[in-house]
Amino acid sequence: MSPDSSTPGNTPGSAPGDDYNFAYLDEQTKRMIRRALLKALAVPGYQVPFASREMPMPYGWGTGGVQVTAACLMPDDCLKVIDQGADDTTNAVSIRRFFQRTAGVATTEATGEASIIQTRHRIPETPLSEGQILVYQV
Repeated sequence: MSPDSSTPGNTPGSAPGDDYNFAYLDEQTKRMIRRALLKALAVPGYQVPFASREMPMPYGWGTGGVQVTAACLMPDDCLKVIDQGADDTTNAVSIRRFFQRTAGVATTEATGEASIIQTRHRIPETPLSEGQILVYQV
């Protein structure tokens, strides 16, 4: 049987060799999240309603931020995850591993190397540069 688009791991936007879509979420969900992000940026003060999807991690681990990160991730991105101001907390390590498995993206603990930085409660002390995305969850 030859590989085709119906074979798990070979679907458009999937991580190589995995049974998941790239960064776990399906493309329709990612589009919905990206539209919500554009509305949030375009309309000052407007709180955009957001239909959270089921994620394979406990609520309270920042699943909303994880979904925003998933919608922003591209295969050539480098991801840094900060939780409570540290890179080595259980949540930060688990979220970083989640994206390594589902997206195959590079990860780092150096702010300057990251193209996307997901953080809960605290912003990085190192100033960001042009082109970096900060997913900040309070």
